[in-house]
Amino acid sequence: MREAETGIHISLEVVCGKWKGLILWKLLHKDFVRFNELRRSIDGNISSRMLSRELTKLVEDGLVERLDHQQVPPRVEYKITTYGKTTAPFLNIMNQWGMKHKNLSVSKKEMADLMNSEAESNY
Repeated sequence: MREAETGIHISLEVVCGKWKGLILWKLLHKDFVRFNELRRSIDGNISSRMLSRELTKLVEDGLVERLDHQQVPPRVEYKITTYGKTTAPFLNIMNQWGMKHKNLSVSKKEMADLMNSEAESNY
């Protein structure tokens, strides 16, 4: 099986990257979010151009819905779709793992041993 055909590769392509996971995480916790509100809420100073590009990809993949209210001044909001909400378990686990990783102040070997023992206890 080629790498491009694995579920892992496809999942990483659709949900991961520097910004997509964080955008989905923010949208999971709000009903509707305006573009600039979303941009301001993302740490790391994402540019408007990059946010627009990532939102477009997420809309094309069916994870996010773009609501254009067709008014002047322009009012566009984004919300996560029902399909997009299926990423919640994956993102929650990533968040938990990331917070554990951040808070660990042990050597790499001790960290690997700890994670291996936790992984084995989950099975």
